[in-house]
Amino acid sequence: MGREDPACLQAAHVDLQKIAPQGSVSLPFVAGVASLLSGRHAEAKADLTQVAGNPTAPRELREQAESWIELADATAAVLQGAKAYPLAGGKVVAWLRPGPDEVLVSYLERVIAKALPKLEAAFGPATGPIALHIYGRAAELARTSGLTETQIRTTGTIALCKYNRVMLTSPQDLVFGYAWADTVVHELVHWFVIKRGGAGVPIWLHEGLARGLQGVWRGANPSALDRDERQIAAWGRKHKKFIAFSRMHPTMAALPSQRETQLAFAEVHHAVAWLLHKAAARQGTPLDAGARAGQLVALFAQGMDTGQALSAAVGLGLPAFEASWKQQWTRLELGDAQAGLPGKPLLVFRRGNDPGDWHPLSAAARRHTELGDRFAVLKRPVAAAIEYRKAIAAGPQQGPLLVARLVRVLLDLGKTAEAADYLGPAVDQYPEHAPLHVLTARVAVARSQWKAAIEALEQAAWINPYDPQLHALAAQAHTALGQQGEAAAARGRQALVEAAGL
Repeated sequence: MGREDPACLQAAHVDLQKIAPQGSVSLPFVAGVASLLSGRHAEAKADLTQVAGNPTAPRELREQAESWIELADATAAVLQGAKAYPLAGGKVVAWLRPGPDEVLVSYLERVIAKALPKLEAAFGPATGPIALHIYGRAAELARTSGLTETQIRTTGTIALCKYNRVMLTSPQDLVFGYAWADTVVHELVHWFVIKRGGAGVPIWLHEGLARGLQGVWRGANPSALDRDERQIAAWGRKHKKFIAFSRMHPTMAALPSQRETQLAFAEVHHAVAWLLHKAAARQGTPLDAGARAGQLVALFAQGMDTGQALSAAVGLGLPAFEASWKQQWTRLELGDAQAGLPGKPLLVFRRGNDPGDWHPLSAAARRHTELGDRFAVLKRPVAAAIEYRKAIAAGPQQGPLLVARLVRVLLDLGKTAEAADYLGPAVDQYPEHAPLHVLTARVAVARSQWKAAIEALEQAAWINPYDPQLHALAAQAHTALGQQGEAAAARGRQALVEAAGL
């Protein structure tokens, strides 16, 4: 059960049948959990009801059966009407409702086709199809995961791997989307680690491995902290924030804020990268992060606990490793990170968040922005541009929304070169803000740079593929390159998201 592997439970059920006394509640309990983990919710409920309704069963087992029944009912209800989409030759099956989320399917196929071979090389082949559930609302993730909506919104926990399935909140439920493609791979790493290492792998190691390997599908360096992570590390130093491994247990979804959750992820990414580097150096072998991660998880599969696995890998027990790593963390070179600024922008849900709190402006910048907005509504783009420029100049790093306002006005005025000058630094600073990538594509289209436009639009799609303009520009660029099939597919996606009116 710790591996959440229905095949293992089904084998155990066969063995139990040979030794369990007649009428034993262990048999329907194990059969019910195996059915639940296999996605057979009606069968799971039927078996588990035999336990929950049996007064002779131990109270703890009855309560657990009732909990599983609630989960089976909730999952079946949330998935009602969903369609199954086999991906990667059937190794992954995505479940989602017909409608705007279908725009994700072709993108999912590409991401998973690139990621899965790398993850299987690290951890071994996937056993059975991996269930991937995409929920249209964060509230549905709460119903099917055991988390509360408050935990999801407070920490930004929008995806999980639990109950033998990957669960993902649709990017459509967030105002600006989020890096959903990396998030899918992140959760797939969790799936493999659970299957290979069992329940004994600690949460900090789980999350560090997933964070390090989530970008393998796009060729990212698993060991390198990105700019947002260095930025949140600088913020943590300034505010004297540090999340110890013990505070991450049993889930990072219990941390008090999105900022502290971001800091915890940066910490575990650095900790695991350093751990894998030390393990490779100890054995005198080149660092292959994927292979080394698989070897580390295999130690848990042998029955080792965290301290034993760390001792085998790097010669340090858990307290010594955490203390040694913390010294490395405090000496981490943060490069161009600025202590006064947070890391990546906060996630903004369509329900229950104020987007104004996402990246607050200084008082002076807010005044100029509000005036610029008035001019823009009055169709006075020259005056609007003047005010937006003043707002940006009023203080450092005023956020991507302000830059996007100015760039849109500049493009409407035909000032492509100036728009590009503002976009370049903004995209570097805020790579997870999809509108900046769409605006970059608009600049490229204005210059007939069709391949550059398609590249920028793909970056936007990995964050928020629900923008009709994204697909309209893609159709235009593919048509210009003579790629009629791709252009037709882009127009189909455009029609799909326009119909949804997101």
